[in-house]
Amino acid sequence: MPKNIKNNTLKEILDIILYEAPSTQDEIADKLNISRRYVTKLLKPLIDENVIKKAYVVDLKKFNEISEMYETDNSVPEYSGEYFIKEMLKEMGEQISKQFAWSFEALKNNDVDLAERALEEDLNTNHMYNKIKASTDAVISLDPYFEFNNTIMFNEIAYDMERIGDHICHIPKFVIDENKDVKEPVIDVLEEMYDTSSAMFRKAVKSVLKRDSNIKDKMERYENELTHLQKLAIKKISSQMAKDDIDKKNSTYYLILFRVVKSFERIGDI
Repeated sequence: MPKNIKNNTLKEILDIILYEAPSTQDEIADKLNISRRYVTKLLKPLIDENVIKKAYVVDLKKFNEISEMYETDNSVPEYSGEYFIKEMLKEMGEQISKQFAWSFEALKNNDVDLAERALEEDLNTNHMYNKIKASTDAVISLDPYFEFNNTIMFNEIAYDMERIGDHICHIPKFVIDENKDVKEPVIDVLEEMYDTSSAMFRKAVKSVLKRDSNIKDKMERYENELTHLQKLAIKKISSQMAKDDIDKKNSTYYLILFRVVKSFERIGDI
C-alpha cells in the first residue's frame, strides 16, 4: 500500500485517539470502517516507541520528534498540539466560507430555501468554535509543551471567526424576513462587497495559519476597498429610497438592507 495512504489513515486514527478517547482498538476500527488488525499494524511502531501509551493517549512531544516518518500528502511534518488546532481552524474557515457563499447566493437569487439552509450552517460554525475551545484545553493536558500564549491566540481566532459567522447570518435572515429581490445597481455593489470580504477572509485565515507577520499590510487594501464599497452601497440604497414610495412595510426593508451592508463591513473589520 502506498505510504501516503497508510499515513493518512494513521492521521485519522490519531485524531480519534486525541479527540474521542477510544477505549479499544476495535472502537477505532469501527469508526474508520477498517480492520482491527490494520489498526494494530499502524499503531505498533508508535506503541513500541512509547509514543502511544496505554489507554491510547498520545505523547505529542515524542510524536513530534518522529513526525517526519509520517508526513502525508496534505501536510508538513508538524504533528504537535499546534498542528491539530490549526487543522480545526482551517476546517472552521472552510465552513464559514461555505456559509457565506450560500448566504450571498440566497440574497442574489432571493432564494428562501437556500437562505434557511445557510442559516442552519451557522449551527455547525458554532459547534466548531466550541470544539476548538474544548480541544485547546485537551491539547494542553496532553502536551505540556503547548504554550499558554498559543491557547489564548487560537481561542481568540476561533472566537473572531464565530463572530463573522454571526454577522453573515444577517444576510439569510434578510432574505427570509423580506422575501424581496434586491434590485440593480444595489445588488451589483453588494456582490462586489461579498467578493472582497470573502477573499479577505480566506487570505486572513491562510495568513494566520502560516503566522504571516505581514498580514496587517495585506489586509489594508481589502479594508480600503470595503470602505469605498460600503459608501457606494449606502449611496445607491438612499437613491433607491428617494424614488420609492416609502411606507411602514418597505421602510423596514431598507433598514434591514442597510444592516446587511453593515454586516459586510463588520466581517472585514474582524
